[in-house]
Amino acid sequence: MDTKSLRVELKDADEDKGEVTAVFSTLDVEDKHGDVTLKGAFEDGAEVLISAYQHESWMGSLPVGKGVIRETKTEAVFNGKFWLDTQTGADHFRAVKHAGDLMEWSYGYDVVKASFGEHEDRSVRFLEKLKVHEVSPVLIGAGVNTRTLATKSAGMKFTDEGLAVVAAVESYIDRAADVMAKRQEKGKALGAESTEVTERVHAALKRLAELLDAEPTPENEADIAREIARLAAFELG
Repeated sequence: MDTKSLRVELKDADEDKGEVTAVFSTLDVEDKHGDVTLKGAFEDGAEVLISAYQHESWMGSLPVGKGVIRETKTEAVFNGKFWLDTQTGADHFRAVKHAGDLMEWSYGYDVVKASFGEHEDRSVRFLEKLKVHEVSPVLIGAGVNTRTLATKSAGMKFTDEGLAVVAAVESYIDRAADVMAKRQEKGKALGAESTEVTERVHAALKRLAELLDAEPTPENEADIAREIARLAAFELG
């Protein structure tokens, strides 16, 4: 088993549910291990555990949650949930929330397929296919720019909530562009369900734009707050 640092961005963390969406890997970039993780290295839809702090679940500590991996054009995204009905799960969630961008992350994996070559005039190992077993909060990781950027809970600031929405929407746009391009290559359009979800996202953003263009009043400022809250709660998977 190897470990790899994550560049994690907690985009959505609901304190009542323990749910987390995190960008955990940037693709096609050399990391501190001299590895370049290629697009397609992660199994889209694979379930993985959230390990106890510092990969302690490999040493016998119970895992503290689980989630699913998704790939976009440039990132690997982890949609997970801490087990708040266990003491260690709740403690880990609170620690990640309070640590903020001081917390770094790592993931444990097996190499299924790799090769060696040149990347930007440097000799690197290309990770072509990985089997990820867990993600883990750590004190210091080996990856580039590993950090937690934002968490969301009942007392989350309005600006932080907006940043969480921006990150989620940008990730969704990357994912949508990738899916559309692949389907266009096959002469196909988006499926009915995917089209409906994408149109809902577009309608929500259009509504927000209309509110921002309107003359500011207490009423439409409240509408803006509600629209951002609705977008933040929207499942953008």
